[in-house]
Amino acid sequence: MKIAGVVLAGGQSLRMGQDKAKLTIEQQTLLERSVDLLHNVGFEDCFVSGQYEGFDCIADQQTDLGPIAGIAACAKQLYRDYDAVFIIPVDMPLLAEQDCRYLLQYFLTLNTTNTELSLSQGVYYQKTTFPMLLTLNQALLDYLAEVVTTTQKKHRSLYRLLETLDIKGFNQKETDAFRFENTNTPEQWQHCLSMLRVMKQSK
Repeated sequence: MKIAGVVLAGGQSLRMGQDKAKLTIEQQTLLERSVDLLHNVGFEDCFVSGQYEGFDCIADQQTDLGPIAGIAACAKQLYRDYDAVFIIPVDMPLLAEQDCRYLLQYFLTLNTTNTELSLSQGVYYQKTTFPMLLTLNQALLDYLAEVVTTTQKKHRSLYRLLETLDIKGFNQKETDAFRFENTNTPEQWQHCLSMLRVMKQSK
């Protein structure tokens, strides 16, 4: 299967007060760190949902709709050239390669036991939604085309997408849960920096 990596970085970062994608850890922005992570996992082609110079970007076609708009724009553009997309958010700085590899392996294992006509629609980490791997097919495109035009905000929920398309959930280990924390506020950002220091000291 040909799978593209995608970093969701098109949000407004209102709670953070500055662009989360440009926050830095060890001389790398979170956007650079996320793209490098996907490359290291093995995704040769990586795209950014957002508008950033120097990256292969895919801009949202609808604004103020949250992550579902980024997923919809990427799915529409990548559908003809890729079989699936592996999606991570830019604001999950502690996410590790093994977390992505476990999910990818789960997806590939599901598909080795299925026929071509019943391939898995995708997989995700249950408690955090992301990372998420979605099969690019007409069912996904039709669903996304509908939800980005609806006036019902609750229909744009990621959990509704996962439930409607029967995306398979995968549980991370409780000991690994801290790596899936988001940084939406300055307080959460400082907490992630503290956790990173603890991780480096424990090595």
